[in-house]
This record gives sequence, structure tokens and C-alpha cells, in this order.
Amino acid sequence: MAILRSIYQKDKEYIFKSFDNNKNENPAKVIFKRFPFSDESFPVANQKSILESPIAKGFDNSQKSREQLVEHIIGVMIDNISANRINFELFIRECIEGFEQLVYNDKEIKTVSDFLELPQSAIQKIALELYLYSRTEDEFTTEEKKI
Repeated sequence: MAILRSIYQKDKEYIFKSFDNNKNENPAKVIFKRFPFSDESFPVANQKSILESPIAKGFDNSQKSREQLVEHIIGVMIDNISANRINFELFIRECIEGFEQLVYNDKEIKTVSDFLELPQSAIQKIALELYLYSRTEDEFTTEEKKI
């Protein structure tokens, strides 16, 4: 019989390192309400298929049809590039419960809505760190139980 043992488990309270927060005497903390599932990626857009579109299925090799297909291919490529980007706002709203000890311009940042009012560059930097931390896998080992 194998016994599963936890070696490392992420903490739902996380002190982020961005902007040297972790070097602060009283660092800000992020409180996670949950961590993403392994197949959850929070894409900006959904992947699309060129061949499944009405334009590709109705292609008749005419000049107009060729122009429509080229425009469609370019549009799908742009959408698919966007689909590989992370929607940080969606990630924050889904996975973060709140913040402690975070202040910006003399305003205490406690809620997700407060956080999303920060300058975009700050949101992006902190959210990327939080996303990468949340994707860190917990580590487990197994032991053989002698019967």
C-alpha cells in the first residue's frame, strides 16, 4: 500500500516580491481564495480554427472568396496569439480573495476591485508573479506501508 505524503504545499497567504515588497518590514500579502486547476489558463480569447469557419467551408476560389479567406486567416491568427496571453483580470477575480497591508497613494488596497484600480503596469507585474506562484505545483511523495 502506498501512502501519499505532502512535501510542499502552496500557502494561501503569499508575500509577493514585486517592487521589493518582501524586503519591507511589514510586507503586503495576497490572500488566495483558490489556486487554478492544472488545465485552467485564463486566456484573453479562445483558440479558433480556420477550417471550421463558414468562410473556409464556403470557399469557391473566386477573387472575393480568396480575399475573405485571407482576411479571415489574419483575424484568426491575431485571435489565436491573444488566446495564448493571460487574462490577468479574470485570474485575479477568480483566484484572489483580497490583500493585506497594501497601500497605494495613501489608499489601502483590500479588495480585488481596489487592486484592479492600480496603474496597469503595477497590476501586470504583481499579477504575473501571483499567476506564476499559483501555477507552482505542490510536491508529494509516496511511502510503502508495510502490512
